[in-house]
Amino acid sequence: MTRLAELLDEARQEVPEVTALDARSMLTNCDRNLVLLDIREREATTLGYIKGATHVPENVLQMHAENVVPEKETPVLLYCGTGIRSLLTAKTLKDLGYQDVRSIQGGFNAWKDAGYEIISDSALSQEQLDRYSRQIILKEIGEEGQLRLMNARVLIVGAGGLGSPIALYLAECGVGTLGIVDFDKVDFSNLNRQVLHIQANVGRPKTESAKEAIARANPAIKVITFEERLEAHNALDLVHDFDIIIDGADNIPTKYLLNDAAFFAGKPYIFGAAIRFEGQAGVFSPKDGGPCLRCMFPRPPEPAMAPT
Repeated sequence: MTRLAELLDEARQEVPEVTALDARSMLTNCDRNLVLLDIREREATTLGYIKGATHVPENVLQMHAENVVPEKETPVLLYCGTGIRSLLTAKTLKDLGYQDVRSIQGGFNAWKDAGYEIISDSALSQEQLDRYSRQIILKEIGEEGQLRLMNARVLIVGAGGLGSPIALYLAECGVGTLGIVDFDKVDFSNLNRQVLHIQANVGRPKTESAKEAIARANPAIKVITFEERLEAHNALDLVHDFDIIIDGADNIPTKYLLNDAAFFAGKPYIFGAAIRFEGQAGVFSPKDGGPCLRCMFPRPPEPAMAPT
């Protein structure tokens, strides 16, 4: 951090920083020769960019600056997310001989916070971009991944200690359709750990309580409830319309039954179990060439070996 502070101080001695207001004035009134460069990663530009900006990732600009801005007399204005990387990159351009290089102080965030116009080419709405922004900027997710999440259908069996955080996290990250299977009612003793449920819902079906909690967390999520016990006669029907099956059950027979239903339906099965201070989790997807739960544990353990 000390070294970074020194580099920033050094860069500020050579590179003028302009406020968002000054940048807006420059873009409105300045010579059309001004080149505005957005040096953020592609995922970040999905959230929006300044009108007229050319997107050139930081590393590409540093290596191929002469192709991006051939004339070193051309005025260049850079911005990143917060103004730090653009300042350092502007210093690099200065060292390469560019004469008029500036950086927007506070970057895109300062521009957006000031309420100035931003452009987005995303298929997502502005509300969706704002809600899921911290996921979209991850290369492993991006806009494509977020759209896949929003189109996904996930079945959660059990709305108790395991199913509660699973349902809330999937709802908050935008999984479009959640199925909740549970035959139980909310008990007062559930409230210390089953975070889907509140005291006012004691005595009500867990599926109803879960649906209300998910709606509070993210109203855009569709919730399909199944107030019934997962059994051999209904297991295949329950998993049929979902893409991924998540095990939040609290007993061994249900886990094996759910594994078998997912196996025959060709669905990925996410296994989870917890007792006291110990837990296990795993992803099984035989359709993709992996094992199933029975490959790891061929037979259910004896009741004495598997406390509830």
